[in-house]
Amino acid sequence: MSAQVQDLTPIKGVTYYYPPLDAVLVFKDGAAEIPYGGLPVPLLEEDYASLDGEPSYDAVGRGVYQALRTNPDCIHCAAYATLLRDAYPHYLAELASHAIMLDSKDVEVPYIDRKIASLKVLSLLEPGNGGLPLEIGRAYLDRGLRLSALHMSTVSIYRAEHFLRRALELKPGDGRALRLLGEVCYLLGKYEEAASCWRDTLDPADADEAERFRVRLARISEGRLPLIAPVDYLEAIGAAFACFHAGGYEEAVAILQDVLMDGIFCAEFPIADIHCVIGKSFMHLDMPRYAEESFRAALQLDPAHEESLACLRKATGEE
Repeated sequence: MSAQVQDLTPIKGVTYYYPPLDAVLVFKDGAAEIPYGGLPVPLLEEDYASLDGEPSYDAVGRGVYQALRTNPDCIHCAAYATLLRDAYPHYLAELASHAIMLDSKDVEVPYIDRKIASLKVLSLLEPGNGGLPLEIGRAYLDRGLRLSALHMSTVSIYRAEHFLRRALELKPGDGRALRLLGEVCYLLGKYEEAASCWRDTLDPADADEAERFRVRLARISEGRLPLIAPVDYLEAIGAAFACFHAGGYEEAVAILQDVLMDGIFCAEFPIADIHCVIGKSFMHLDMPRYAEESFRAALQLDPAHEESLACLRKATGEE
């Protein structure tokens, strides 16, 4: 038994139950049943603690649903997804509705993670559907560009690349997947591959996107590129933000000023928060004049940047 336990994916709040080999899950008031013997079943810890014999239909459903939402890549994930589809279609419908609902909103990173988990479960049940890995890749790309998760940019962008390549394996030549993969390759410093993805996939229906790609294609052909891969700068910005929140103001300023030295990157990624964090660091270091300059630089990039506006008023004594 201990060897079996070691082979399972640890999931917080879940304990695995090992049903007998002849165990059968009975549902629909006894009108349907599914054998599930031999499959380690995730149960919520409170359901496991109250076991008196085999777990109930509801307890199995709660545990499987929690396991897949928490870690859709867990060991036995495909078997759990199949069990969810066959015995708990209401949970599957809930996952699908979450994916659709979250796609229509500008949500924070934890909700992006929920969307990714939901899509991964659906993908387990439709491995030939190229649209699902495309959406997973798009979500990972979105995650990798969020300011609050820049410290995980590299991981997120590489995960985006994996799923977008999978989408193209299932649906070769898909224009949307190619455009997104081009974006990912550009971030990873794979500029020639990015150019290859973009050259024949510009969507004339989206003039702004097409123009942005044309500018990037020109820069690639002329060799006017960031000094290092953009994703490395994003990671550095994330590290600087972490330094700031930990009280390392001088280190935060040093890292961010190094980033600002690369004019090509800054032109591609005009991030007002960089200047704002530099300004707030200078305020903590009792250097209000430099802080004011930084807040004004942030507002040049984004005149509606509320935090920079408030900090500038404080720096200039206008409060």
